[in-house]
Amino acid sequence: MAVTPREVQRLYVQVNKFALASHFFWALWALIQNQYSTIDFDFLRYAVIRFNQYFKVKPQASALEMPK
Repeated sequence: MAVTPREVQRLYVQVNKFALASHFFWALWALIQNQYSTIDFDFLRYAVIRFNQYFKVKPQASALEMPK
């Protein structure tokens, strides 16, 4: 079965929006880990990296619309 350009576009929009959500989720997770984890890891730095990426790609991802 052939994939249509519309289906590819829908998948592209979905992947970009979920990637945005993923950055936000992992940034929040890292903030929690920074407070409670006993693992020797710079969770705060990781949270900053993920939040920076979130805010960097948010305008482009938010502008994407599902094809009609």
